[in-house]
Amino acid sequence: MSSIITLTLPGEIMFVRLASQTASLLADLVMGENRQESAKHKICHAFELAVSEAVTNSVTHSEEHDAPQLLTVSFEFEPRQLTVSVRDANPPFSIDQPTPDIESYPLHGFGLKIIREIMDKFTYLRDGDSNIISMSKTF
Repeated sequence: MSSIITLTLPGEIMFVRLASQTASLLADLVMGENRQESAKHKICHAFELAVSEAVTNSVTHSEEHDAPQLLTVSFEFEPRQLTVSVRDANPPFSIDQPTPDIESYPLHGFGLKIIREIMDKFTYLRDGDSNIISMSKTF
C-alpha cells in the first residue's frame, strides 16, 4: 500500500529546505530499521540533495519569468520505494541539455546530472501548462 504526502509551496528559495528535509525524513521512514545508521544517513542526504536540486530549479526558473508561483511537491512512498514529483507552471524545457564543462567553473547546469546520478528513475512530462519532474529511489 502506498501513501502520498503533498506540499504546496510558494515558489521562493526559502521553501526549498522544507521540501528537501521532508524528503530526507521520508527516506529514513521508508528504509526503517533495515540499514546501518551510517548507510541510512548517506542515502537520506543524497535523496535530500536530489529533491533540493529539483525544487531549486523550479523556483529559479519561476523567478526568471514572473512573480514567484506555487509549486507542488508530492511524495509517494511504499515499502522500499519513494517517488517524488515536482510540478510547476514554468515554461517547458528539455531534460536533454548537455552538462556544462566543469573546467569552466559554471555556476549552474548540474542539477539534472546530480538527480540522474542519485535517483534510480527520473522522468519529465509536460502536462498542459505544467512541468512534472518525477524521480524514484528504491531502498
